[in-house]
Amino acid sequence: MGGKSCFGVLSNRDAYNSRKIDDALRDENLSNKEIKLLLLGAGESGKSTLFKQMKIIHHNGYTPDECLGYRDIIRSNILQSMKSLILATYKLDTPIESAENRAHSAKINEYDQEAMLHITKIWTEELGKNLEELWNDEGIQKVYRQRSKFQLLDSTEYFFANIKRISKSEYVPNEQDVLRCRVKTTGIVESEFDFNNIKFKLFDVGGQRNERKKWIHCFDNVTAVLFVTSLSEYDQKCYEDDQTLRMKESLVLFDEIANSHYFSDTPIILFCNKEDLFKEKIKTIPLTVCFEDYRGPENDFDSAVNFVKQKFLSLNKEEREVYSHVTCATDTRNIKKVFDDIKEIIIKNALNQV
Repeated sequence: MGGKSCFGVLSNRDAYNSRKIDDALRDENLSNKEIKLLLLGAGESGKSTLFKQMKIIHHNGYTPDECLGYRDIIRSNILQSMKSLILATYKLDTPIESAENRAHSAKINEYDQEAMLHITKIWTEELGKNLEELWNDEGIQKVYRQRSKFQLLDSTEYFFANIKRISKSEYVPNEQDVLRCRVKTTGIVESEFDFNNIKFKLFDVGGQRNERKKWIHCFDNVTAVLFVTSLSEYDQKCYEDDQTLRMKESLVLFDEIANSHYFSDTPIILFCNKEDLFKEKIKTIPLTVCFEDYRGPENDFDSAVNFVKQKFLSLNKEEREVYSHVTCATDTRNIKKVFDDIKEIIIKNALNQV
């Protein structure tokens, strides 16, 4: 049944017509308004992956030419990941086992940052084969299992699982490859899209500490803040100091945002991201490495997620509107569903601002 009015209970037909009128009024009020969404979070949280998903969901995805533009970035990610793994074999005193692979590693270590910037010149199918052999070396796998002790891209395993395809001369990245590749966001990147005839503008701002001073320029007339935190990084340290746990850094940042006077009337939507990686990691690494006060079952995904969510939500001292969602930013269906769920929150706040 519909809602009540001073004339009694609305019929189903009246309720339907009332909704149609409400929708028409909403569309008219919002037709000339730009809904501004601010994507915030610490570095490596998955913000830029969410940003790419908006293009896939609302802009018919990436063309083959656009995907091709990511090929060198993906190959650079792979080479950089292997260089990090090789360095970790020394740091963790875990030698590469095969003599042939040790020779491969010496060659790969010769590639400096300049070479990485011109990866088209150095990448061959033979290099790809050498990288694959190194990846399968037991010494490299041993340090990979200890990856929380050093800096390594989340997408490392995914890309090495696809190294044969990526190494081919005719390789054109697919959308999943594009979502998985890492390019550090510097400055402010924006994207516009229409959703139900309403204009949205999404801002992605660099999450590393030296980038955050630029956030202030985005704070005017924000309709909603999308704050992204990585669930899986509770045992990993920040790039900036290699000491602070990333989850702790994210909590400090969320505290600043949730209680900022800039967002006193702005809903905040918390994305607890990388649930897929968290689900695997929690099986072997207890949450207590980050939160000594966690008393739930040691390897229980649901208990751990709820605990982390409450850690963030409890920081909302001003009791502002904060909504939380558990997400996997590389899963397009998951992000589309979440965005469908939050759109009414965003539109409602936009109407209040009209």
